[in-house]
Amino acid sequence: MTKPNKSVCESKHFESLFNMHSTLLRNYIYYKCGNFNLAEDMVQEAFISLWNHCEKVNYNEALFYLKRVANNKFLNTVKHQKVVLEYSKFKGTEVNNESPEFLYEEKEFMKKLQDAIAVLPEKQREVFLLNRIDKMTYKEIAALLNLSVKAVEKRMHNALVVLREKLGNI
Repeated sequence: MTKPNKSVCESKHFESLFNMHSTLLRNYIYYKCGNFNLAEDMVQEAFISLWNHCEKVNYNEALFYLKRVANNKFLNTVKHQKVVLEYSKFKGTEVNNESPEFLYEEKEFMKKLQDAIAVLPEKQREVFLLNRIDKMTYKEIAALLNLSVKAVEKRMHNALVVLREKLGNI
């Protein structure tokens, strides 16, 4: 067997992997657990594990290794807990010309939307958020989650059906 050109054990290659994948991996875990700080901790632990096992991981397969480690850490950490997403509150401009009624309705809608997203099954929620928040294509999501594009489409369709039921026609 030939040795791969890039070694994960070389700090420049490890740093390159961190720069390329840490945000994506953090968002992936955040969408699963709903806790930003916990997601960042899990990503850090995944990269520590990658560094500790760098000689065993092929550079081209590092993302899959990181995803698997982070996902396992997530599953171990939040086992038997109900996942509740926390979203940052809408930050408007300092000057707001909207009526108080409009602002109240907007706030109520955002709460309704957050609640509707929170009750989505985990697999639907992560596909929905990866597509709508991170602007990933179905093909990119399929590659990240090791699914077929059809499976991603089905999850997205089911998520949209549930959201339409919860939110009605807007």
